Amino acid sequence: VLGTNNITELVKDGDILAVSGITGEVVINPTEEQIAEFKAAGEAYAKQKAEWAQLKDAPTVTADGKHFELAANIGTPKDVEGVNDNGAEAVGLYRTEFLYMDSQDFPTEEDQYEAYKAVLEGMNGKPVVVRTMDIGGDKELPYFDLPKEMNPFLGYRALRISISETG
Repeated sequence: VLGTNNITELVKDGDILAVSGITGEVVINPTEEQIAEFKAAGEAYAKQKAEWAQLKDAPTVTADGKHFELAANIGTPKDVEGVNDNGAEAVGLYRTEFLYMDSQDFPTEEDQYEAYKAVLEGMNGKPVVVRTMDIGGDKELPYFDLPKEMNPFLGYRALRISISETG
C-alpha cells in the first residue's frame, strides 16, 4: 500500500494495523467490527480470484463466436511468468523503456539482447509487440540529456531517438 501520507507519525509501537491491499485503506487499532469487515473483504477477494482462475484458460470468444486475443502488457522479462500463468495469448506491449529506467547507464547491446531473448523464449512462440524505448516526455533518464521542448510528448523521443542514434 502506497500513499499513506503521515502514517509513520500516527502509528506507535504496539499499535495494530488493518491494511487493505485492495482499497489501500489503513486503520490503526481497528475495532472488532472493523477487523471482521477486513477479513470478510479478504475472503470475498479470495473467492473472486478463485472464480477468475477458472476462466484463465477459457477461450476469449464473444457470444457470436468472434475470437479476441487476450494480451498482457509487460515491462520486464520477469513479467512473462505472470503472462503465461494467467492465460494471456500474447504480449500486447513490451515496454522496453524499463530496461533503461531501471539502470544507472544505457543498457549494453548484450543487456538488451538478453532481455528481448528472455521475453521471446518465455512466450514460446506467442506474439510479442515490442515498443521502442519510450523515453522522453514523462520518462526522463538522469544519464541521457534530452533537449527541452515545448511539447516533449510529440517531440524527440522513442522511435525518433532510435532512428537518429542509429543512422
